[in-house]
Amino acid sequence: MNNTIPIEDFIYTRESTVNNIQIRVMNVELYKSVSVYVMLFSDKTVVDTKNFLLTGDDYTSWGNDDDYIVNYVLTKLNLTKLPASVVVTTA
Repeated sequence: MNNTIPIEDFIYTRESTVNNIQIRVMNVELYKSVSVYVMLFSDKTVVDTKNFLLTGDDYTSWGNDDDYIVNYVLTKLNLTKLPASVVVTTA
């Protein structure tokens, strides 16, 4: 099902503190593009998702360096990665 359904205006707002993200490469079209799916978490709860399509110079710059995609996503979402010395892991 892929229908757009008109509705009466509705003010939809959501405020969450996002403290980690997960990035997944979803589809690669060799020599052309890569689609990336990003989940934004508040602790262990997904609060939002985003999709990005890297093409052209962005696709080429990715190469074998997955840090390029991490930095691309962080920049697009205006997020800052914590230094490894600050990251706290829980079991």
